[in-house]
Amino acid sequence: MDTYIPDELEKEIIQLAESWNYDEAISKVNKILARDPKNEQALLMITDIQYRQWNMDWADKAVTFLNSTKKDDPLWLYVKGLLEMEKNNRKEARSYLKKAMQVTNWENHEIIRCYGLSEYRYGNREKGREFLRKAFKQNCLDAEVLYNIIQLAILDEDYDESDEMIWFFHDHHSELKIVDKPLEWYDKKIALFEKFVWWKKHFNLEK
Repeated sequence: MDTYIPDELEKEIIQLAESWNYDEAISKVNKILARDPKNEQALLMITDIQYRQWNMDWADKAVTFLNSTKKDDPLWLYVKGLLEMEKNNRKEARSYLKKAMQVTNWENHEIIRCYGLSEYRYGNREKGREFLRKAFKQNCLDAEVLYNIIQLAILDEDYDESDEMIWFFHDHHSELKIVDKPLEWYDKKIALFEKFVWWKKHFNLEK
């Protein structure tokens, strides 16, 4: 990926976005795009900032531009699918993510995970969970995959699977891989899931 963004400037833009100074962050990225309108890294940064602001239409435009020249690139198909999923365009999200899976020969566990979520949200609940299990088989130490499997198992009242995955989370805690969330975030979520499942199994609480 070509880039004209020095590391220090990139860090500055990210810090501005994370502290909600979106306009200033966008202004700095736009200066880069003024010199290089096709800079892929800058376009993805604009997408990320607009996504944080929930300006989905603007975020979509940057990805559409990238897709116009890279229609079979799994990265852009994946990003496009995520944007469509967040806009609740479930059918469109599934089509982009499915194409991304095909291009990567069904070997990218993150794309498979997201496709599973899109199927589940579309209403194909068991099919969606099965794809999450496939993602787990490809990378069983991805904390986000484990979290999603447990989350959907609880939603479907499959407490045997949720228990199994909760124990796996604890047994492999020191080996877990994280990307955009700290491990502590998962610890808190899993602890809540664990308490809920315990109460459901021991006291048979009503829905």
